[in-house]
Amino acid sequence: MLNQSNLSDKWKLRNKEELWTSFTEDNREAFSVLFLRCYERLFRYGMHFASNEDTVKDGIQKLFFRLWKKRSKLTCPQSVDGYLYVSLRRILLRQKERQQSRQERNIAFMEEELDHIFSMEELIIFKEERKKRQELFLKALQQLTPRQKEALLLRVDSGMSNGEISKIMEISDKRVRNLIYEATKRLKKEISEQTGKIKEE
Repeated sequence: MLNQSNLSDKWKLRNKEELWTSFTEDNREAFSVLFLRCYERLFRYGMHFASNEDTVKDGIQKLFFRLWKKRSKLTCPQSVDGYLYVSLRRILLRQKERQQSRQERNIAFMEEELDHIFSMEELIIFKEERKKRQELFLKALQQLTPRQKEALLLRVDSGMSNGEISKIMEISDKRVRNLIYEATKRLKKEISEQTGKIKEE
């Protein structure tokens, strides 16, 4: 298995832009160092868009496979981190859309089949129970909005500036500031409420 100890110190000391330039010139070792250096943060970021670890790992592998395949046509981006985050985000969101599309087709098929299997009364009860489960699930999700989580993750985990985050999320700097402020405020509120409940118990 590839790890940092297998790679020469020469490449470990290079910054990401230098590694990028070198791998586009067919240097496999520079490519490996870039992959290892970025993997953990990309994985944590990717888990924001997918609940399955294997899906995120596959997405990262797909991203770097594409980079190596197209290396001769690539130019060094202004921000290597930003480029990788945007690319992984697109890969995972496309995959999520395809999965949702398949699920919707499966649900439509099942509901059509249920019409033939159950009586109308039984079908209504089935759909109502499913709706209740969905409502309970949504109420249980006492956490940040997806956009709040994404902005906060990019700031805290990756140390990106508002400008870099705005490019990745395709929103304004002001919106980024608001998202981070709202996320921080909501986190404090949640922690305070949960702490109060624990004390009461």
